[in-house]
Amino acid sequence: MQIVDLADIKKQVATLGVAERFFDSIVLFALFDAGVLKHLSNGPRTLDELQGKIKGDRESLRAALDAGVALKILSKNGEAYQAPESLLECLGREKSPAYVGEWILFLQALAAPLLQFGEAIRTGARPGALFEDMSGDALPARRMTQAMDAYARSRGIEIADRLDFSQGGTLLDLGCGPGTYSLAIVERNPKIRATLLDLEGPIAEARRIVAARGFTDRVDFIAANAFTYVPAKTYDTVLVSNTLHMIGEEGSKALLKHVYKMVSPGGRLIVQAQYLNDNRTSPRWPALLNLLQRIATPDGRNHAITETSDWMRAAGFTDVHHVRFAVWNVNSCIIGTRPREE
Repeated sequence: MQIVDLADIKKQVATLGVAERFFDSIVLFALFDAGVLKHLSNGPRTLDELQGKIKGDRESLRAALDAGVALKILSKNGEAYQAPESLLECLGREKSPAYVGEWILFLQALAAPLLQFGEAIRTGARPGALFEDMSGDALPARRMTQAMDAYARSRGIEIADRLDFSQGGTLLDLGCGPGTYSLAIVERNPKIRATLLDLEGPIAEARRIVAARGFTDRVDFIAANAFTYVPAKTYDTVLVSNTLHMIGEEGSKALLKHVYKMVSPGGRLIVQAQYLNDNRTSPRWPALLNLLQRIATPDGRNHAITETSDWMRAAGFTDVHHVRFAVWNVNSCIIGTRPREE
């Protein structure tokens, strides 16, 4: 019988350590989905107490709780399970400003198709194409829009503070999703009037969010395809946020040329995105977002700062420049101006 030496065991441990990381996600998803974290937000609970609240299968619940302790997601004191306050603020208390439950539901929806990514590499098949149906009440549309809103409500709204909108005017948010970025801009700049444009599903969610936050008097809505929409007027500012990565290089070039005609002479285009660096291997999340597009969209891929700037110049924009945000915000933006005289 072959003896495995210590050096090989170390190699195995390191390799399996990477392969087994998905257990952390699975256990976290299960604890959140079953409501465990919500119940633990009021203090430590025993298995019996949690099972009494959740019902369902007792042994499956016990297995998830014990795995949570093993993975250091939870801890156990005697018979009582508990979660750290930081986790409860993010996933146990919906009113917390740190709450990201919508994002967790979105990531959970991605798990199954991502596990088939090897097939996409071998055959070119798309395991998911999750966002092909973005109309009506489609679940992918709602989950993605809600997740984008959750991110934008915290780190994402930095765009409203970093860029100058004090002169007011009209703003078209093209591919608006939940419209959270525009809402932040409108809230801080009383002279701005915003128009949100997206497909039917995201616009329905955006209407709900705008109404809940009390800005319906300064926000208009258009349910349309950005590639075919022809506005009755031009806009002082057009915002295209976290959209180009879903439509790929050729789609991005075509959209930017189309958008050029929507910007008033002297107005500006703001392309906000989670940009790759030019080596395309960093930062971490933009690189993962690039991978995600291969299972979530028909033609998408994430884009880098230099290539996006080049696309904007090719579309006719001048004074194209990149504006970085805070280090904790993976978003940044590229701004270009439509010349006054052409």
